[in-house]
Amino acid sequence: MVLSSAALIGWMSPATTVRAASLPFVAALIVLGMPHGGADWAVAARLSHRSGFIAQLWGFVPYLLMMAGCLLALLLVPGVTVLAFLALTVFHFGMADATALRADDDGPLARWSLVMSRGLLLLATVFAVHPEAAWEPFGQIVNAMGVWPQGAWQPDPLALQPWAVVGSVFGVLLACVSAGLRVLHHHRREALSDLCESALVVALAYYADPLFAVGVYFIGVHAFRHCRRLSRTRIVMEPPPISAHFFRNMFHVHVLSFPLMVATAACLVPLCIVIGGFDMRSIAIASIAFYIISTLPHHLLGLKLPAPELMLK
Repeated sequence: MVLSSAALIGWMSPATTVRAASLPFVAALIVLGMPHGGADWAVAARLSHRSGFIAQLWGFVPYLLMMAGCLLALLLVPGVTVLAFLALTVFHFGMADATALRADDDGPLARWSLVMSRGLLLLATVFAVHPEAAWEPFGQIVNAMGVWPQGAWQPDPLALQPWAVVGSVFGVLLACVSAGLRVLHHHRREALSDLCESALVVALAYYADPLFAVGVYFIGVHAFRHCRRLSRTRIVMEPPPISAHFFRNMFHVHVLSFPLMVATAACLVPLCIVIGGFDMRSIAIASIAFYIISTLPHHLLGLKLPAPELMLK
């Protein structure tokens, strides 16, 4: 529903997506987006069975050290770090979707084909169709955060475009491979649903402003699915006993994210100042800079979550 509505807006009124480009990322600071990572404090503590603030903080040190390393990389080699972040995001988005769509049940080839296709169809397509607009937020981060007086290296968006086209083509092929394998495993309805969703991702990336497209996918698909997964995972949600009420559980995930959200808000203030202020676009780009710093430890922690068969149905 989110993808189809956003893709329709992009097709009918591309200018609307340009005007609203920052809105999904700003909204994500409060609902689903930032909270889906903000819950990592509680997730890390409960997966390691740590209780008490000091014990939880000590257990969270590796996470914070990885963030510090990513920040240092962003300061010293921002262009390279952004490209590495985009590559990681292909896997991060794709792996979350493959888990949510139960592609694991159809074997590793079906799973990994879906993983790579979903991430590529979004990110490669925005760079293939709108290379300069897609790179512009990252270019602003590179220029603002790089420590080199003469300006840090960053790629030419037009030079990235041919590679992005290749990535988009591979994304389409891999989506078909994954769907075909799911059909062979007698999951025809799931295969058709996957293909329809992939087509909507391509349409959104093709017609809408790149920042809007990625922001909508981030808050409406990726973050939503991660929060839903957490809301169904006993080790994260209990105690108190997990509720059968979906919205109550999703709200509880946001409650669990609150301690880390406070720290995140404190980090966003200097990022906004460095990026350019506190207007909507600067806040959105500052939040992306924070994701560049925090996605690696967030991704690695997510790999420790229980397998889908251990979650509530």
